[in-house]
Amino acid sequence: MTKRIWIRSVSLIAFGVVLGVGIDHARPRGVIPIVAAQQGRGAPPPLPTMQSLPEEVARLKALVPSNSHIMMDVQFQWMNLWFAAQKKNWPLAQYFFNEARGHINWLIVKSPTTRGPDGNDVDLKGIFDGIDTSSLAAVKTAIEKKDSVQFASAYKTMLESCYACHKSAGRGYIRPMLPQGSSQSMINYDPNATWPQ
Repeated sequence: MTKRIWIRSVSLIAFGVVLGVGIDHARPRGVIPIVAAQQGRGAPPPLPTMQSLPEEVARLKALVPSNSHIMMDVQFQWMNLWFAAQKKNWPLAQYFFNEARGHINWLIVKSPTTRGPDGNDVDLKGIFDGIDTSSLAAVKTAIEKKDSVQFASAYKTMLESCYACHKSAGRGYIRPMLPQGSSQSMINYDPNATWPQ
């Protein structure tokens, strides 16, 4: 009986090896270059060298979005946060809060400083560090407590903090306000929505 099990095990292993070798030899070689050539791209670009590195860094920097683009994302998330909280959809409000905060952090990593109106650098990271532990933290707390009254107050205070940062960076003409209407009609803010399932 054990001899039969041993033979069956060895046969199964041998079959697996033969199958694996057969599949390996049957698959076409150079799939990536073939696909790239079919798409008109040719071979993948070579890795940068020390000589080409400055040019490659400049090319990559050109792909990074501008600060205004990132802040438009923040505006979009922050506006949607307002409407989610108005409908008392606290999980959705938390999502929009996290997205807005994440985009602000992205901007800070990209540009920890910016040129101010007087020509000197403005420490955006320092400003955000203060906001993050005060007015932004108050919004987060209101969401966690599911407190609409506290949320409205903290949200307004956060808008004032945003404006203070805008003024420090020489952009006092960018004056935030409470959202009047949502530009995103695809998001259902109703926490009791039943569709889609």
